Amino acid sequence: MRLSPIKEIEHHRHKECAMSTSTAAENKNIAVTFFEHLMTGALDAALALVDEDAVWRVSGRPDAIPLAGAYKKSEIGRLGTLVAEVMPGGVRLTLTAATAEDDRVVIEGTSQGVSPAGKTYDNQICFSLVVRDGLIRSVREYYDTIHANDVLFDRTYPAETLGARQETV
Repeated sequence: MRLSPIKEIEHHRHKECAMSTSTAAENKNIAVTFFEHLMTGALDAALALVDEDAVWRVSGRPDAIPLAGAYKKSEIGRLGTLVAEVMPGGVRLTLTAATAEDDRVVIEGTSQGVSPAGKTYDNQICFSLVVRDGLIRSVREYYDTIHANDVLFDRTYPAETLGARQETV
């Protein structure tokens, strides 16, 4: 008997979670602590919470957004350097919510800074992490890529490219 796609995902997740020794609350604490370390510049402490094979994926197409792509644990410091180049005055990440279920943790927040051109960066951000056995196994970062391109890389898009809606009243 073949399982439905949703049942297959649930079955796979239950198998993965059965191997984990940490609780959802512990996983959420690890994820929040990781970001707190990053925000205070404690890169070594943050990286101590990351598995050697972990990958951080920043949403967007790398050909369209210079920060987009996949970063191995050894490249997370380079990702921070790239962010510092586009926001030399620093970036302020404020965590606003954290939710955990099994080995999945979702963290919401705001990311703020000023570009070299003086534009204000104020973006909503969401991180989806897998935390297992006390280590972060993966991070997926989601944010408004159009706002990031406009503010950080001075790339704007004409309204017709974005499929602007015509207001009707």
